[in-house]
Amino acid sequence: MNPNLKRLFYKLHRWGGLLLATMVVFYCLTGILLNHRAGFNYFTSKDRQVVQVPVTDTTAMEAFLAIYKQQINRADDPKVIRIRADRTIEFLYGSHGKTTYIIHPVQGRMEVVEKHSQQPLTFLNNLHKAAKTSVLWVIMADLAAAVIIGVTITGLLVFRYRRLDFVLLGGGVLLLLIGAWLA
Repeated sequence: MNPNLKRLFYKLHRWGGLLLATMVVFYCLTGILLNHRAGFNYFTSKDRQVVQVPVTDTTAMEAFLAIYKQQINRADDPKVIRIRADRTIEFLYGSHGKTTYIIHPVQGRMEVVEKHSQQPLTFLNNLHKAAKTSVLWVIMADLAAAVIIGVTITGLLVFRYRRLDFVLLGGGVLLLLIGAWLA
């Protein structure tokens, strides 16, 4: 191989690696967090406050639900009911609104939206959902992420750095911070 071309490839590999090193480590760490998000309470904290309200008769609400459940032709209660500002009512059934009924009472029209998973994309997406995958997969994914972090960090330690390398590494950190801010 031409020595100049070989030197160019070495420099491209080195500079690209320095720019991407921080992003690779960040990506692996967030992947590990996603695999164990249930253990972190889905990255949320809840403040619960109990307030006394007047006792209310629920017959009006039950009558409201009965009217629309009859129109939908379902006896079971929806998971979520949304009342939109444009006077539409949405009844969501199933996980994440697998079946959604959007009722426009003023127009006398109803839309039924059925969600269908697209394979293999749904399967690949579920690999990051530890509750839906096997423990073996989670262990393998965490181990792969840890190895990638180790290889990246040891690769950074092997180089003899020049001033430009620190600039490129700093650029990678800056890209990481910009990406985290935009997310």
